[in-house]
Amino acid sequence: MDHWDFDLTTDSGKALEPGMSCVRQILDAIPPAGDGHDSWRDDVLLVACELLANAHLHTPGATRLDIDIDGDRLTVAVTDQATARPAPQPWRLDTLHGRGMHIIDCLATNWGVTPAPGGKTVWAALPLDTTPQLPDRATH
Repeated sequence: MDHWDFDLTTDSGKALEPGMSCVRQILDAIPPAGDGHDSWRDDVLLVACELLANAHLHTPGATRLDIDIDGDRLTVAVTDQATARPAPQPWRLDTLHGRGMHIIDCLATNWGVTPAPGGKTVWAALPLDTTPQLPDRATH
């Protein structure tokens, strides 16, 4: 298992940019798949961005970013300074906000919230390879 953690307390009010930079650096270090199917990288970036943005918008700020790779699973976790759990809002087309947790729910295999000292950690696990498995074509 590989683990990276980043302290965001020095810049918690603006943790989105340094946090995303850390995620990009880690993803750049993972060799690309030989088949060219690396769309999972975009999924990881989007989920990380949503977690960091939610911490920025709905809490006093992100304090830590953790990324774990265990086999074919990558987990992104953002710790913030609030104890309130994320509450996905009803899906509405007429609003600019409120879709972050829905996006995470669609892209991650699972996600959750873990209490942390002085706040909570919101995490999401994603497969490293999300290449769809298409059924074999029937021959006629």
